[in-house]
Amino acid sequence: MNVANIARRLVAGELHYALGRFETVRRGYSAWRRLSPRSRQRQPAGPPVQLPALPVSLFESRTAESALADLRRDSIALGFDLPWAMVEEMVEFATHSPLQRRLRGERVFYHHEVRKGRLPDGSPAVMGIVPDPLDCPAVRRVCRDPVLMECASAFLGFGVTKIIPRLFWSFVTDATDDERRQLGQTIDWHYDVHDFHFCSAQFYLTDVGPGSGEHALVRGSHHGKSLRMLLGSANARDEELFTRFARDRILVVEGPAGTGFIEDTSCYHRAMPPTTRERLMLQLWMS
Repeated sequence: MNVANIARRLVAGELHYALGRFETVRRGYSAWRRLSPRSRQRQPAGPPVQLPALPVSLFESRTAESALADLRRDSIALGFDLPWAMVEEMVEFATHSPLQRRLRGERVFYHHEVRKGRLPDGSPAVMGIVPDPLDCPAVRRVCRDPVLMECASAFLGFGVTKIIPRLFWSFVTDATDDERRQLGQTIDWHYDVHDFHFCSAQFYLTDVGPGSGEHALVRGSHHGKSLRMLLGSANARDEELFTRFARDRILVVEGPAGTGFIEDTSCYHRAMPPTTRERLMLQLWMS
C-alpha cells in the first residue's frame, strides 16, 4: 500500500487501517479511550453473544504487569497455556464442524474430506475456517477469561470491548505460494492493523514443531519501523525487513497442543506453511 492508497482508505472511512499502523496514533487512541467518559461507558462490540465474566482464570500464573513488560519488550507474552480438556473440546468441535476457505459464498467442506491437501474437486485446501467458533463452549470460555482480558486491557490501555475469534486449520498441501496468499494464508512477513489499537491471543490446539505451521515473529518490531514501512505496504520482503531489524530477533514459536500467547501484532510476523503436520489454531483479535 502506498500513500495514495492510504488517502483512498481515509476517504472511504477506513481510518483505523490508515492510522492504526502508527505507534503515536495507537498511544493517543489509548489515552482517549481512558479519558473519555463516553468511551468508558461503551458496550462491548463483540462477540455477539452473552459471555459472562468467569470467576476463575485458566491463566493464574500470569499477571498483567509481567505480560505488559514482555509485550513492550518482545512483542509477545508467552505462558497462556490451555488445559488439555479444553484443547480436546475445541479439536473435537473443529474436526466435525463445517469449514470454509477464505472466500465467502463457497461451499462448505469437512475435515475428513481433505486428502493430501486437496478437496474432492481437486482444489487446494490451504486453510479450513470454522464459520461459527462461538458455538463451541470452550471458545466462549477463553473469550471471557478474566486474566486474559486483564492482560490485554493493560496492553491496550483500556478495557477490551471487541473480540473476534477465529478457529482454523492449516493443512499440509502442495499449493503454490500464490495459491496460499489468495486463500488467506499469511506466509509473508507483515504487520496487522485491525483497529486503532489492538492485540491478539493465539493458542495452538495441535502440537507445533518444525514443519507443522509454526508462528514466527520479529521481536520488538512493533516499534522502530521506517517511514517507508509505515507509509508503504504492511508486507515486507526479507531484504527490507532485516536491513531494519536484526535477524537474531526472529522468534519461532513451537510447543505442544495448548500453547498460548498474547502478541502485539503490529510487529512483523508470519505463518510458516505446514509441511509435515496440519495445525489447528484458535486466535482472538482484541481491541
